[in-house]
Amino acid sequence: MSVSPAVDKDTVIARARAAIENRTKYIESLFDAAQASADAREKVAEATRAAEHANAEHAAAYKEAIDAGWTVAELTGSGLTAPTPPTGKKASKASAKRATGRGTPRRRVGAENTAAAPDRHHDDAASSPAPDISTETQSSTAPAH
Repeated sequence: MSVSPAVDKDTVIARARAAIENRTKYIESLFDAAQASADAREKVAEATRAAEHANAEHAAAYKEAIDAGWTVAELTGSGLTAPTPPTGKKASKASAKRATGRGTPRRRVGAENTAAAPDRHHDDAASSPAPDISTETQSSTAPAH
């Protein structure tokens, strides 16, 4: 296969360079957006550290006021607020229980059948949505379904 004589080398190269330049603009845009995102995340991290420091100072000052004899009612009555608990920390087990209203975790439906029947084949458990039925003879006189 030969190149058409109507197309010259300079035209082909110019088109290729234009296509590359067009694609390069997307890389430049992507790089600038990624850099702006990284800069913004760093500013957020700095602001978070500053807020945590300020919250710690607020908590220390509030504790000092309480230790000096001020009551919570007196402080709040003066318009001062109690420090807010830190955010983003993992909740304790006691607060998690209060938040969910449950003292024990919920059990998965059907979970009692999976551990209790080690001799069942995996295919039987996966293919049958019916509840676990005992293989022992039943004392009932009702007909089987």
